[in-house]
Amino acid sequence: MVRPLFQYLRDEGVPRSRKIILSPESFIAIMVAIAFWRWGDRFFYQSPKIGDVATGLIAYASIALGFCVAGLTISLTLPDQDFATRLAVLKGDEEPTNAYSDLLFVFSWTAIAHWLALIVLFALTLFAESSSPLLPIGHSRLRGFFVSATACICAYCLCQFLITLITLSQVGNVYIKHLAACHVEKSTKSSLPSNQ
Repeated sequence: MVRPLFQYLRDEGVPRSRKIILSPESFIAIMVAIAFWRWGDRFFYQSPKIGDVATGLIAYASIALGFCVAGLTISLTLPDQDFATRLAVLKGDEEPTNAYSDLLFVFSWTAIAHWLALIVLFALTLFAESSSPLLPIGHSRLRGFFVSATACICAYCLCQFLITLITLSQVGNVYIKHLAACHVEKSTKSSLPSNQ
């Protein structure tokens, strides 16, 4: 498991590392972590309870993870070979990756982020009392750090899932244009007189 993960990060993550680190979703997640670290105990000293938050987030992360795996599978089995080829050769200026690779990466990266969130949330439910407030009065620095880190990961997952949905919509729009162009091409060919 560790070797394929490092290979994935090297082959897929490193070429996109700048986009990942300098993305709005990373910035938002860091701001959420800082807010929880600095002011979380002012708002969450009584409620919500850890069990309630963790259960809801586990349900969300599980559904999102399943969605991403299904999207990745569908992207790998695109029925239209011309469209898949078009995505595979479509590159931006000075980009090391193509549009098809980027599409697969969005699904896989979002799935991995949600997998990590599930691990952290399961650890939270295993090692913290579920009826305890998120950040009770007099909580330890370790608890504050863990809650802030968990909030950071979950905020990143929520933002990344939104990016995944937007990406899927954009690919749908490109596919619609591709279908329209194919239709026009077929209509043009069928209207040409055939040589006798």
